[in-house]
Amino acid sequence: MIAFHGALEKIMINQISKKNFRLVMLVLLPAVVVLAGLWLFRGNGQDLAPSQTAPRRTALPEGAQTVLISRVPTPAWVEAVGVIRPVGEMTISAQIQAMAMEVLVRSGQEVRRGELLLTLDDRELRARLAQGRHETEALESAMEEAEMALEAARAGLDLASAEYERISALHDKGASATSELDHSRTRFLQARAEAGQAEQALSGLRAQLRRAGQLVEELLVALGHTRINASQDGTIAQRNVEPGDVVRPGQTLFLLLSRQMHLEVQVPERFHESMATGSVLTARVDVIDREFETVVAELEPSATADSRTFLVKLSLERAPPETVARIQPGMFGRVQIPLSDKQTILIPREAILRVGQLEMAAVVHEGGVYSLRHLRLGRPWGDMIEVLSGLEGGETVWLHPIQRQ
Repeated sequence: MIAFHGALEKIMINQISKKNFRLVMLVLLPAVVVLAGLWLFRGNGQDLAPSQTAPRRTALPEGAQTVLISRVPTPAWVEAVGVIRPVGEMTISAQIQAMAMEVLVRSGQEVRRGELLLTLDDRELRARLAQGRHETEALESAMEEAEMALEAARAGLDLASAEYERISALHDKGASATSELDHSRTRFLQARAEAGQAEQALSGLRAQLRRAGQLVEELLVALGHTRINASQDGTIAQRNVEPGDVVRPGQTLFLLLSRQMHLEVQVPERFHESMATGSVLTARVDVIDREFETVVAELEPSATADSRTFLVKLSLERAPPETVARIQPGMFGRVQIPLSDKQTILIPREAILRVGQLEMAAVVHEGGVYSLRHLRLGRPWGDMIEVLSGLEGGETVWLHPIQRQ
């Protein structure tokens, strides 16, 4: 029994030893790699300054070039992002109900103003138009006859009126019989009634002719809607009709985008006063890797409630034509909003020493020695790079020879 417990204890110790060995190896292996890298780097006469409180200082090689780091004024800006959009979007809709006969364009096609896009079935409209014109001609002919009849009726009325007045005068003098007066009066009343009927007939024909003319005009307008043309130069963004489809009034057939585009960006409200209409700003479209000038065309007067940003529209009129030709609606764009100049610490690119992901500079001290200092870098400025931390300005750094080899 004692022997069994002893064997079990040895097995447990061996298992624990194996686990500890693996754990130790996992901890020590990265440390060994780092120490090996430090040893190799020190072999080149360099020092990684492992302690910020007591950085290791190394003698500066004879003839080494140095440069004084100082703060210089640089333009500052904030970046706003947005989307390329067409200046105008036009929806082309059907005005009448008819069947689509021929669709002459496709999505993505460039069109010019007045170019024919679609034809609709116009056979029924043309038949109704022919009938309307025939009725109009018949009414015009009837009106001519009615006008002649009215003239005759008015002439008869004038004669009957004159005859009635003459007989009345004679009757008053006792020179005419009462029966003759009654007869002339009857003829006068009859002539007046006939003239009134002729006027009513002519007035009715005029109303019919007016309605027929309006119908013809409406048919002509409807017939014009069977040929749908582009209202401006642009690009067909959407095509929602195919030959044989029956379109209805108000149905969207095409979406036409203007060829002229602009960049729409949302600018935080705290930078709104930094912009003005007509200002020239630098913009960039990443997908085509192009930077160009834009002009502030519109500034929205009020901010969006949820995001507290203002919509700004930037014209591309100053961009090179070859750049504009590559820009498409929906592309992502950036614009730089200038702010007041700031004091920036800049360091030459060749004074930066990179070891892995670390970026350092060799700061020269009195006595011809230097120490390495870790840097946090910002945006590039030509041959210089902005230093965000690690240098305060006024230091002298070594233009490291490793960078020139």
